[in-house]
Amino acid sequence: MPANKVSMAQLVSLATTAADVLEQLRLKFAKPHPLKVAPRFATTYVAELCKLDKKQMRYLIDRHNLPPGTKVEGSKAKEFSLLETIQWARALGDFPTRPEGKSGKVFCVCNYKGGVAKTTTTVGLGQALTLRAQKVLIVDLDGQATATQLCGLSPEQHVQPHDTIMPLIAGDQPDLRYAVQPTYWENLSLIPASSALLGAEFSLPAKAISDRDFRFWEVLRKGLEPLLEEYDVILLDTSPSLSHLVISAMFAADGLLMPCPPESLDFASSVQFWGIFSELMRTLPDADSKAFDFVSIVYTKVQSSDISRLTKSWMKEAYGGYINGIEIPDSAAARLASAQLKTIYDTPKPEGSAEAHRRYKEPSDRLADFAIEQLELGWS
Repeated sequence: MPANKVSMAQLVSLATTAADVLEQLRLKFAKPHPLKVAPRFATTYVAELCKLDKKQMRYLIDRHNLPPGTKVEGSKAKEFSLLETIQWARALGDFPTRPEGKSGKVFCVCNYKGGVAKTTTTVGLGQALTLRAQKVLIVDLDGQATATQLCGLSPEQHVQPHDTIMPLIAGDQPDLRYAVQPTYWENLSLIPASSALLGAEFSLPAKAISDRDFRFWEVLRKGLEPLLEEYDVILLDTSPSLSHLVISAMFAADGLLMPCPPESLDFASSVQFWGIFSELMRTLPDADSKAFDFVSIVYTKVQSSDISRLTKSWMKEAYGGYINGIEIPDSAAARLASAQLKTIYDTPKPEGSAEAHRRYKEPSDRLADFAIEQLELGWS
């Protein structure tokens, strides 16, 4: 039986219906900013974050003038708001403070392939770093705008082209200070994205063709420079590509982080990514003078299987010391959070299996601790 033809009008109807359904799901699960709210944290969580004995906390409240938390109704337990948790971390956590005169650091999360947990890694890392007393900015450089959604904004409803990096790309703004927005999460700001970012892949090469002196790979770094005085960490979430915009993001970065599942196709794609990147570097003036504080490849979506273990051995042989060693599992807890447009840090209390939650959160915390170490090394 021959298939029915699909008209453009039917495609427009399909797009409208799909957008309506997605918006209803977003309203149900992830209430857009400013309705999306940060979680509250149990006393045990705060104590573990600050590496304290929970019994010490009552004494430390008075000594350091710290928030005492709020009693949970119907229970003797107390819980702390996100702001209160950050206050405890800043006062008593063993976390670095950016030295006077030092600039913030830019970390770029990149991969040639989609579906590798790049965006959830970026946003989760940003949240975890705020819990470690850092002031964080996430820059969404992916036209799919998933990081923007995880930060509580609807790219269709709340983001106009002038809210994104596009005015900088077009040369209408000298830097990116105009685009910074607060989020529902304390100490976490966002430069959002929308499908308008697709225009960057036309305007950047067009400018490079018309102006031989135009250095497209330096655009983002120049746009971010004034913000390095305000933020301790700027995280760049890139599209699954090696486009002009991604190259500019990598050049803007002090460190590169590649999430990569230990699966054969993902590994092969990552090898291709680095190969093309190195080839491109040979064509850009002064590119060989660029140096990174670190380049780190993190296992994500790790499964307990023979092929996963075999691929890890290949990756270790190929990448050597660039392999981070942290293994973030393919987890039901992550899938449950993602289905609600949340990260594991949006759900400090397990919504499903407590063990699955713990198995996913512990390596995520170790990744945040790794980023903290890189900040300390960079600032020193």
